[in-house]
Amino acid sequence: MAIETRHLRCFLAVAETLHFGTAAERLHLAQPAVSKAVRQLERELGVELLRRTTRSVSLTAAGQVYAERAETMRDLLEQAGRAARDTADGRSGTLRLGVTGSATYGYLPQLARVAAGAMPDVRLRVRTEMLTPHQERALLEDRLDLGVLRAPLGSAELDHVVVRREPLVAVLPAGHPVAESDTVAVADLSGESFVTYGDETGSVVLRAVLAACADAGFVPRRPHQVGETSTGVALVAAGLGVALLPESARSLTLPGAVFRRLDTDRTVDLALAWPAARVRPVVARLLAALRDEGLAPTLDPTSHTDPSEAVP
Repeated sequence: MAIETRHLRCFLAVAETLHFGTAAERLHLAQPAVSKAVRQLERELGVELLRRTTRSVSLTAAGQVYAERAETMRDLLEQAGRAARDTADGRSGTLRLGVTGSATYGYLPQLARVAAGAMPDVRLRVRTEMLTPHQERALLEDRLDLGVLRAPLGSAELDHVVVRREPLVAVLPAGHPVAESDTVAVADLSGESFVTYGDETGSVVLRAVLAACADAGFVPRRPHQVGETSTGVALVAAGLGVALLPESARSLTLPGAVFRRLDTDRTVDLALAWPAARVRPVVARLLAALRDEGLAPTLDPTSHTDPSEAVP
């Protein structure tokens, strides 16, 4: 006979109450069932755990030692059960999060604050400065649970909600002539060298930048191409060119770089995305918490939120 948790529960109840009837009431079992379970445990161990008389029940020396160890085992089992339940409903565990460029400096701090408050036992594993195509692959390959990336997405296997629509802003070297104005015309940058994401990145922001320049009647010269937002701002601060980035990049302040509004209607959408085939409980709980804080528009994992409904 293998020792089962019911044997331990029955024995510990009797050890704590020193009364079979009281132990049975505590366990909501019939007294004969409790007596049988304790007898089976004693036979399996080959020792007498309880000394029984017609009037009393007491622990033997072996029973006292076993009770101490069994209490530890019971506590561990209860802790394991709680941990499993907490993980199943998203209260604990690990959330693997990917964050794109400028959202690292804008949206991520807000998301992390909400997660810490609503899910304090959840560990965040964050990969920052991940471009959208890289996040999409990581989500589909089960290397990420949730992505903070730029819509539109390239894969129909991912669900998403748009959380923010951001205008493009100009990033200029300090002292640049056009930086004297609060608003910069994209056309006024036609003769500048641009710092952009590389063509090979498949960047959603790059597409928006090229479209804004096309609207203004020119194709930008792009001698300097980068893979990270922070690197792009650093090159602008060094005087190597200008850049157009989502407004959240303003959170990345570097000496030598200034931000100005643009006269374009071009925007980029920030979204939360996850695999449609597996919405982990920890993801659903975080989405709910973000919704409650006004940082996400919906919890429905089957809904692709219209950008016009995104949080401003």
